[in-house]
Amino acid sequence: MNDKLYQDSNLVQFYDYDNPWSESYDVISNFVKIDDSVLDIGCGTGTLASELIRKCKEIYALDISVEMLTIAKEKTSNINWIHANASEFSFDKKFDFIFLSGHSFQTLLTENDRLKLLRNIENHLKDNGTFIFDSRNPLVQEWTTWGEKDSIRYFKHPNYGIIKAWNDWEANDEIITYQTFYEILHTDKKWVASSQISFPEKEEIYSLLDQAGLTVKHLYGDWQLNPYTNKSEEMIFLGGKRINQS
Repeated sequence: MNDKLYQDSNLVQFYDYDNPWSESYDVISNFVKIDDSVLDIGCGTGTLASELIRKCKEIYALDISVEMLTIAKEKTSNINWIHANASEFSFDKKFDFIFLSGHSFQTLLTENDRLKLLRNIENHLKDNGTFIFDSRNPLVQEWTTWGEKDSIRYFKHPNYGIIKAWNDWEANDEIITYQTFYEILHTDKKWVASSQISFPEKEEIYSLLDQAGLTVKHLYGDWQLNPYTNKSEEMIFLGGKRINQS
């Protein structure tokens, strides 16, 4: 991935302010047990992993962005921070709990890369382990709210003061290209990045999970853990390894 939003330090510096602690982090945290070994795939700046290490045995956290990991390492040294691709990593270790948060799954743009990721999860998950990840439901077309008018937001940055942020987008099949803008209020200083994410359908994800040897125990439609419907904004997959009965 060559995405300035996640790999350019001028843009990465805004990430935590534009993406504060979310409800999804609380829910994921509730699934983690004190003796768990945890794998965070696509950890970003490490906000969630840095909190989870307070309650579990150990965490391995990986991300493709060196710049994001630089910020993550400043938060705590008690985590194994690893520079790696989500679809290609390999550890000689298995985990009790594996997760992706913040729709990281959608940064994998091809079906093949998504399958490689899910096979990696299966390879690194203990037989009684649990995985969870989220992907936006393409049926509700959330990207249509990512235009400038609907996406404008403001946050305070310690070096620049008030920052105005907004998005814009264009669609190409299941791939959405969107722009993220950051502007120092009342100045001409502006940063922009173009990003791509996928919106795979539920049926495809189920098929890939099955091919990877994983099974879904619950499909939720929001972070209140209500059951999924076609009108749900989220598709939250909670499951484990498929254990073949002999």
